[in-house]
Amino acid sequence: MIKSTNNSINKIRTITYYQFSKKNQYKIYIGNDHAGLEYKNIILENLKEQQYNIINKGTNTKQSCDYNEIAIDLCQDVFRNKGLGILICGSGVGMSIMANKIKGIRCGQINDYYSAKQAAQIGCNVISLGSRILGIETAKQIVQTYLNSVQNKHMDINEIISQFELDNFIQ
Repeated sequence: MIKSTNNSINKIRTITYYQFSKKNQYKIYIGNDHAGLEYKNIILENLKEQQYNIINKGTNTKQSCDYNEIAIDLCQDVFRNKGLGILICGSGVGMSIMANKIKGIRCGQINDYYSAKQAAQIGCNVISLGSRILGIETAKQIVQTYLNSVQNKHMDINEIISQFELDNFIQ
């Protein structure tokens, strides 16, 4: 028999409220090129079902397109609105490289759960996935791990990275 106390009920309410409220704490931008279309659609629907505030910035066709423009557009919105970003291309490499050229963006190319958690904790505001590298279930779990871990990021890392950018970013 489980004994219920007012304290345990309040704890459950607090946890439930926190989990729900954090889903709308950030705007989440998702972008893809033609190689990432199928994965983007699946991840987008998955996050919408979970009531995340998600904005589609990617292509909606299989016609070949320039991933650079998509990465730049998404990252500018992430930076401007202090959001989070998910980029998807064939390997994840091209999108990650381009994203990291945008001042204020810290993008990690993620291929496993541990890296997803670490990316969030060290201040990545964008992650990049490869649709030709990851299975879709792994990709969905990576996104979930990243979004759940953002709440636990080390706050001082943003100050360190921002100062480094001020000192070293070539304009």
